[in-house]
Amino acid sequence: MTSPQGPDPEATFSVWTRPWVPVVGTDGASTTVGLRELVATAHRLRRIAGESPTMTAALHRLVLALLHRVYGPPTDEAWHELWLAEAFPTAELDRYGSEFAAAFDLFDAERPFLQSKALRALAPATPAKLVPYRAVGNNVTLFDHTTSADVIELSPADAARWLVTVHAYDPGGMKTPFAKDKSSERALGNNFGMVLVEGGTLRETLLLNLLVYAPEPGSDDAPAWERPQSPPGTPGPARRSHGWTELLTWPSRRVVLHPAVRDGAVVVTGVAITPGERLKVDLPLEEKLAAFRTPRDAKGRLKRSDGLQAVRLDRRRGVWRHSVELLVVDTREEGRSRQRPPALDQIDRFDEVVPASTVYTLRVFGQRLDSKASVIEAWSEESVSAPVALLRARDVRLGAMLGTAIALADNAGSAVRALQTGFRTDMRAKAAGDLDTAYWPSLQRPFDDLLRNLGAARTGGTPEIVPLRAWADAVVRLARDSVDQWSRGSLQEGRALLALGRHHNEFNRRLIAERTTFLNKMTRYPGPDEENDG
Repeated sequence: MTSPQGPDPEATFSVWTRPWVPVVGTDGASTTVGLRELVATAHRLRRIAGESPTMTAALHRLVLALLHRVYGPPTDEAWHELWLAEAFPTAELDRYGSEFAAAFDLFDAERPFLQSKALRALAPATPAKLVPYRAVGNNVTLFDHTTSADVIELSPADAARWLVTVHAYDPGGMKTPFAKDKSSERALGNNFGMVLVEGGTLRETLLLNLLVYAPEPGSDDAPAWERPQSPPGTPGPARRSHGWTELLTWPSRRVVLHPAVRDGAVVVTGVAITPGERLKVDLPLEEKLAAFRTPRDAKGRLKRSDGLQAVRLDRRRGVWRHSVELLVVDTREEGRSRQRPPALDQIDRFDEVVPASTVYTLRVFGQRLDSKASVIEAWSEESVSAPVALLRARDVRLGAMLGTAIALADNAGSAVRALQTGFRTDMRAKAAGDLDTAYWPSLQRPFDDLLRNLGAARTGGTPEIVPLRAWADAVVRLARDSVDQWSRGSLQEGRALLALGRHHNEFNRRLIAERTTFLNKMTRYPGPDEENDG
């Protein structure tokens, strides 16, 4: 039984020692581990693999905050020492776990993990409110066939995973009030695509994203589980975080889980969720796991008055289209138009321990909300190759070259859409399918090949025009394939064939012209060794 005074003393679940974080080992086997085991065995694990992309992203943010508190690292030398070691040292880890043992208990009477004990005075709702694809009340979801009549109970491990995810990715809207205020802002993770550099093991991945970080003396920066619990009354004015580890674990909601003990096993039978602390944040200055860009107007001119905007995932066009912002350093002292994640600047700097021939992967996680920012419409996870040779490039040519390669895909896409639009106009009907859904997804792999091959060309001293020509050929081929596939579902009568033929000739002419223009531009750019740093 749960009471306003506290949970059943038999209800305990330590996220430090009990398994709850879903991981995949280097042998491909899936399992769950506690935080202590995750860090201690990260060199034998491949990745964290949550039930949703948002869960995976939120768990990485949590673990990075933990690593900062345990290891720092305060200097480049300290980071290098961690990188060269076989595994994370456990002495510091165990000291930290002992110091905050109570704060890692999901059901601790005084400081439950990432929760607010004062909410125990509220009547609990179904724990399905923690899980975004579960039906609650009259809300039928696409992913779930349960109804509000079903009794939902969660294991402590499930509840802990979704608790972390709620803090990072809960949408805005009305919540149960503790006092008067029902409104809540969307959680921080909804404002950008979270970028994670992935290495060969989880240990590498964590270190690649673990920035050299030494808070200012006297700083109050600390993750949410270390901070004293503030009263969950009417939220006050928005405030800034005290530093990076607090931002990584920002309590966007106040939550409490209601456990029960059944046949000796602990289950979560209810939850209370209220608005959390309001955050005031300058994303380009404070958020370290995101890329930013200055938007452009319809004529391609930079809209500097809008400032730097976070790169987000697009439901149709892949995140590879933002490869310039994600990968390429902007070397200008003033008037920068893009900002890549600081982890890539750190890899750039650590040339003593990270060879230029290395190729990492950027994984980008995002969530799309409805127009009112109160309903989750979709989760996304995409990837982009990140050759270290490109991360370390200082010539203006690279950014221009990748931008022109992406523009070729855009221009070919315009030709594809023009063919479809012209055909539909001639036929006075809506033809089957949408070409964008076939064309854009097909380009991710060849663009990854382009990035990898450009990196290899830079380290090997071979001509860059070879992979650039292969990319141009792939764009033309895939644009034609998407049109051929679409047209097979649109040719239902003889006059349709004649109409398509007319537009197909113009389509092919545009494709050939775009390819020729692209290759001419590539041959006119100076080589990386023929220009000054830009």
